[in-house]
Amino acid sequence: MFSIYSSSSSHLPQRLVALVFSVFVALASGTPYLYGVFSPQLVKRVGLTASDSATISLASNIGSGLGGLPAGLLIDSRGPQIAILVGSVFVLLGYYSLSKIYEDKIASIALICVSMAFVGLGSITAYFSTLKAAQANFPKHRGAAGAFPASAYGLSATIFSVIAATFFSDDTRGLLLFLSLSCGAVAFVGSFFVHVFIDHDEDDENTVGETSALLRPQELLRTSSEVSLTNPDLTSSSSAMKSLYFGEKANSLRGSFSFWGIGQRTPRSSVSSVSSDISPLLQNLREQNQLQPANANPFMSRSNSSGSLAGMGSSPNLVALKKIQALKTKSVDGNKRSNAPLAIIKRRLSNKLFLTHYLVVGLASGIGQMYIYSVGFVVTAQYYSGKSPGILELASSFQEPFVFSSLIKILGGVTAPGSAASLQALQVSIISIASFSGRLVSGFLSDFIYKKFHIQRLWIVLVTTMLLALGQFISIINVNNPHLISLASAIIGASYGLTFGTYPAVIADKFGTKTFSTTWGLICTGPLFTLFVLNKYFGRIYDSQTETDGICYKGNGCYKGAFEVSLGLCSLIFVTTSLLIFLQRKKAPISLN
Repeated sequence: MFSIYSSSSSHLPQRLVALVFSVFVALASGTPYLYGVFSPQLVKRVGLTASDSATISLASNIGSGLGGLPAGLLIDSRGPQIAILVGSVFVLLGYYSLSKIYEDKIASIALICVSMAFVGLGSITAYFSTLKAAQANFPKHRGAAGAFPASAYGLSATIFSVIAATFFSDDTRGLLLFLSLSCGAVAFVGSFFVHVFIDHDEDDENTVGETSALLRPQELLRTSSEVSLTNPDLTSSSSAMKSLYFGEKANSLRGSFSFWGIGQRTPRSSVSSVSSDISPLLQNLREQNQLQPANANPFMSRSNSSGSLAGMGSSPNLVALKKIQALKTKSVDGNKRSNAPLAIIKRRLSNKLFLTHYLVVGLASGIGQMYIYSVGFVVTAQYYSGKSPGILELASSFQEPFVFSSLIKILGGVTAPGSAASLQALQVSIISIASFSGRLVSGFLSDFIYKKFHIQRLWIVLVTTMLLALGQFISIINVNNPHLISLASAIIGASYGLTFGTYPAVIADKFGTKTFSTTWGLICTGPLFTLFVLNKYFGRIYDSQTETDGICYKGNGCYKGAFEVSLGLCSLIFVTTSLLIFLQRKKAPISLN
C-alpha cells in the first residue's frame, strides 16, 4: 500500500503544490494527440503507407486505452508517485525509440507500433495519477481540482504544436528527441511532488459525517437512553449501543482513513443497506421498552468490562443489539474481501450503474475521437469538393476564416495559407483549444451546480450530448464551407472536453476515490470499441467514394454516412443519461427519523 501523509494540519500548501505539478505532468502527458504533426514525415522517411499510419495511431490508442486499466491498478496499489515515475520511463523510451527509428530509417511497423504503445501507456499512467491526486487531495472540490490536470492534458497538443512549428519545422528527429527528454523529465520531476495528503477534518466530514446522515447516531443515543431509563440494568447495553458509533474512537478514525488506503471503510452502499436493516430493529427496541416493567431485569449475566454484548442473555433488546453489531461487522468484513484488484474489477463489471456509465463514456468519447482522428480527411474532402480529378487548385471560395488567419500562420508552419495542410492544422488547434476550455470550465461548473443548487453533475453530460449531436449534424449538412468545419470542430472539441472534465468527478462521487484510478482506467477502455467501429465505417465509406488518384471530390458525400450513425448514437447517449438522472433523483439516503 502506498504511503499517505497525515497530520493534524490540512496540508493545504503541500496539496496546492501537488496540484500545480499535476498540471505540468498532465501537460507532458497529452502528447499522443500530437501524432498527426510528425506522422507524415515519419511514415514517408521509413517507406510506409497511409494505411500503415492509421495502424500506428491505433497502437497509440491501444496503449492508452487498454493500458489505462493496469495503470489504474498500479496507481491505486502503489500510489501516484510510483505510477508517474513508471509513466515517465515509458514516455521517454517510446519517443526516443521513434527518434532512432526515424534516424536509421527502420521500416518496421511492429517496432513503431510498440514505441507508440509505450508513449500511450506512459502518458495515460501519468495522467491518471494526476487525476487521482487531485480528486483525493480536494474531496470538497473534486470537479474543480480535477479540471486543472484534465484541461492541461487537452491543451497539450496545441502547446507542443506551436513548439514543433516554431523550433522543429524541418527537424522531425529533433522534435521526437525533444518530446522524449522534455516529457520524460517533466513527469519524472513531478513524481517527487504529486502525493495524496490527508486532512482530518475533510476526511471525517466525508466519511463519518456521511454515515451519520444515513444512520443518525443521535437516534441511537436517544433509543439507548430510553432503554436505560426504563430499566437501570440496561445501562451496559446502552453503553454498548453508544459504542457502535460513538465509542471506539480509534476504530472510527481508522475506518475514515481507509478511504485513502489505510484500513477499511464501509462504502456508502453498504451503509445504506445497514441503515435499512437497523431501522426496524430500533423500532423494536422502543416498542419492547414501553411494554417492559420498570423493574424487569432481562439479563442472565452482566456484561463484561470490555463493553461487548457477549453473555448478556437472550433479552429481545439484547438480540436486537447483537443483530446491529453483526450487521456492522458483516459490512466491514465484506469491504475487506473486496480489496483485491480482480475483486474490484469484478464488482464494477457486475454493477449495473457502472456499466451504464461505461456505455455513456464509451459512446461519447468514441464519437469525439472519431472526429478528431478523421478531421484531416473531412478537410481534404471539402477542400477538393466540386473539382475534377487532375484539377487540384484551391477553389477561390474556400479560404480559411479571417479570424483564424494568424493562428494558421503559427500552427501551419511552412505551409501556405489556405492550403489543405494549414486548414488541417487549424482544425487540430481548434479542437485542442476547445477541449482544453471544456475540461477547465466543466470542473468548476459541475462543482458549482452540485454544491450551490444540488443539481446532479450528469446534467452537464446531458447538455454536452446535445452539443455533440449538433456537431455531427453540422458535419452532415456542410458541403464545403470552411466556417462550418471550424464551427463543428469547436463544438465537438468542447463536447469532448466537457465529457472528460465532468465524468471523473461523477465516477469519484459514485464509486469513491480509493479505487478511482482502477475504476476510471476500466471506464476508459470503453471508447476503444466505439472508435474502432466508427473509424472503420468512416474509412469504408470514404474509400468507396475515392477516385483513382486517392482523392474524394464529393464534399460531405465522402463521409456523411459515418456522421449519420454517430448522430444516432448521440440519441442513445441522451436517453441513457436522462434515465440515469431520473433514477438518481428517485434514490434518497435512508435516515432513522
